[in-house]
Amino acid sequence: MTEQENKELESLLMEITEGELSSEQSHRLAEVIRQHPEAKQQYLEYCQIHTMLAWEHGLLVDLQLLDPSDTPAPPSVSFGSWKPLAVAAALVLAGVILWSPWDAPSKMKPGETVASLTRSVAASLELSGASSEFNTGSPVRIGSYQLDEGIAQITFESGVEVVIESPASFEIHGPEFMILNEGRLAANVTPEGVGFTVETPDAEVVDYGTEFAIEVVGQRSTEVHVFKGEVEVQPKQQDTAIAPVRLVTNQATRIDHSTLIPLGISVDDQRFLRSLDEPEPTYSGQVRELLPLAYYRMGVMDDGHTLKDAARGHGNTASVVKGDTRRQPFAPGRIGSSLRLGGPKAGGYAHISSALELPTTEFTIMSWIRTQTLPRKAVLVSDMNLSGEETLRFGFVGDHGHLGLTIANAMRTLQIVDSSPLPLEDWTHVAVVKTTEELRLYRNGALVSSQSLNGFQAQSHNPLSIGGIPKDSGVKKRRQRSGFWHGRIDELAFFGSALTSEQIENLFQLTPSI
Repeated sequence: MTEQENKELESLLMEITEGELSSEQSHRLAEVIRQHPEAKQQYLEYCQIHTMLAWEHGLLVDLQLLDPSDTPAPPSVSFGSWKPLAVAAALVLAGVILWSPWDAPSKMKPGETVASLTRSVAASLELSGASSEFNTGSPVRIGSYQLDEGIAQITFESGVEVVIESPASFEIHGPEFMILNEGRLAANVTPEGVGFTVETPDAEVVDYGTEFAIEVVGQRSTEVHVFKGEVEVQPKQQDTAIAPVRLVTNQATRIDHSTLIPLGISVDDQRFLRSLDEPEPTYSGQVRELLPLAYYRMGVMDDGHTLKDAARGHGNTASVVKGDTRRQPFAPGRIGSSLRLGGPKAGGYAHISSALELPTTEFTIMSWIRTQTLPRKAVLVSDMNLSGEETLRFGFVGDHGHLGLTIANAMRTLQIVDSSPLPLEDWTHVAVVKTTEELRLYRNGALVSSQSLNGFQAQSHNPLSIGGIPKDSGVKKRRQRSGFWHGRIDELAFFGSALTSEQIENLFQLTPSI
């Protein structure tokens, strides 16, 4: 290397430590390192020394890099005990400078805090190369992350908020730039965060003050959905002259990995969890005014499995049994979030506390529901126990999505059925009412079926379950696949009285528009 090249290298290395390395300087540094082996050695030594000093003065004190050995080293204050850690950190620094995207908006140093974990919903979150436990309020640093279970809500320094659903793999490169390698992400960008960028294997998405979501399916495709505002989507093609796709409110695009050609698609506001907070519309307040015995709004709970009872003066919580699925059980609902169930394949359901006792004389069960498929005998609510005894079943009758209510005693069975099947992928308001004289079934506020009791005497109900029936661990899985709901359930309420037709229609009309 010439004297001039040595001086240039020293200047570039100084810029690294100051965090002011421009895109052009990054290109030049990489070029010098690739052309001169001695420059690469000098660069690595410089990074090592800088990282040692940073570590000693506490800059990286909270980032605990994993030791390759399973046996922890004895504590020591000598140079030799922390040198391997510093070398490892230096290699991280070197790798980020050498292999990070040249035009990434941020030049933050590796390991620096750029965001915080503002909500953790049973999240199993890991930072590659570090042994850190993540809880609500934990700092989020530059690095590569894996979310195996649950939901993580991350808020950046600029106020940008992202909700990431498991399973997902992502990298955070700074306060304004991240990479989503796989999974689902919903972002709410504040005015201060305009320019926030998310890169995927197929595209780069730049925000201009908006609410948007991205789903990456491995090496297959990237979808971008804009719910409000505007984003720019640049496919990753060699020809940089190709114009990006501009998406505005209620527009979406898919970019297949094999072609990298943008394909216009319908925006899907029912796929992504965009908020973890449950709204309080007039509908919910009116339900409470009618004094339900239990009211499950299906709001997202931090433990990832509890369904809170929102009824006044009651605490009949329910607990989700996920079944054979890694996906968390919450999804966008008719109002706020909903309980998502995967049908016979997953075998998930929720069981309600035995403290909830549904009267035999009069009762009402009401909910918003959405079907993905129509499994045979899938239930919304049932009191079947492990012995197979059942006195109440509210769910499908037959194979074609006809909703019905069946009640039984030791002598007789009584049933009402809707003559029209439920639509797929659409929200429907349903209610069943038992009075002292008849059964009534409602759909979207209108009476669709009724049946006189004709002296039928109901018997006491067993503990209730939602979206499926209890499973016996000793029975083969194939025999336990009947009865599980495939879709979503929201705003499920139980009343110890018979609501009138006017009350049910009024509640349906009060529901806010989608």
